[in-house]
Amino acid sequence: MKKFSVISIILLSVACGRESSPEGRSQIRDEELLRKIDTLKDQNRALMDSISEINKEIRKLRNK
Repeated sequence: MKKFSVISIILLSVACGRESSPEGRSQIRDEELLRKIDTLKDQNRALMDSISEINKEIRKLRNK
């Protein structure tokens, strides 16, 4: 009986994780998507800064 109780407690604790419910899985997915969006925003910002610097150099060369 003790083994059954211990196994039941372990199974219940595992089954109660975020990954076990559709709502929990969707939260995990949403968090991952937000992290990816933040990464893309950072990359976009870096690209825009680089493009801005290139445009400045082009303007300088045109004015010579």
